[in-house]
Amino acid sequence: MHAASPSKTGGCALAAVVALSLLLVGIGWQQTGSASLGARSIFGLSGKRFTNFKPIPKWQTLLERYRAEEAKDARCRRLQLGDCPYTEWKGLIDKLKYRDRMTQLREVNDFANRWRYIEDRVNWGVEDYWETPGEFFAKAGDCEDFAIVKFMSLRALGFSNDELLLVAVKDQNLGIGHAVTLVSLHGETLLLDNQVKDVRPAKRVRHYQPVFSANETSWWLYRP
Repeated sequence: MHAASPSKTGGCALAAVVALSLLLVGIGWQQTGSASLGARSIFGLSGKRFTNFKPIPKWQTLLERYRAEEAKDARCRRLQLGDCPYTEWKGLIDKLKYRDRMTQLREVNDFANRWRYIEDRVNWGVEDYWETPGEFFAKAGDCEDFAIVKFMSLRALGFSNDELLLVAVKDQNLGIGHAVTLVSLHGETLLLDNQVKDVRPAKRVRHYQPVFSANETSWWLYRP
């Protein structure tokens, strides 16, 4: 397990935001009904829903790699091989399992934000790489990696896909891409962000422009 240290605040390049914007110029718009958080307006924009993940391959391949990593961790535990990849993370999930949901959100946000912020070109030698939770715990990461760990932590605690979104945004203050996790709780949309210490209502944040969002079953595209 990577030794935790205070995270550095800041956005990330998130090259996928720019690349996706260019890629989706000609995509067909197909609105489908949904009762999920993705069907709501977020950061002032409403999105169009899709179920084919091919236009966002980093998320699609991340989900596949995460399932393989989960299986590896389960095998490690079953065979009692020692220090399994998710030891500290599983301990957190077990501790929070029966706590109220707001406590779960705060604890998950605090836990992930303990890791350092490290750019992908330093960590992986590429401009944009989306980490599995195990990779994040081993090497820390940048904005979307914080968001992924929070998303997967809440899924492990029983939050449904309809209640969660990983969101790629343009930070209009900094002029760069960023990624955050949104959660629906008691009818309110809450923001978990590595640039912000506390969990807060998303409606209080006005400088994020959503580009796309996703859960494990659907994704949404936003245009100003």
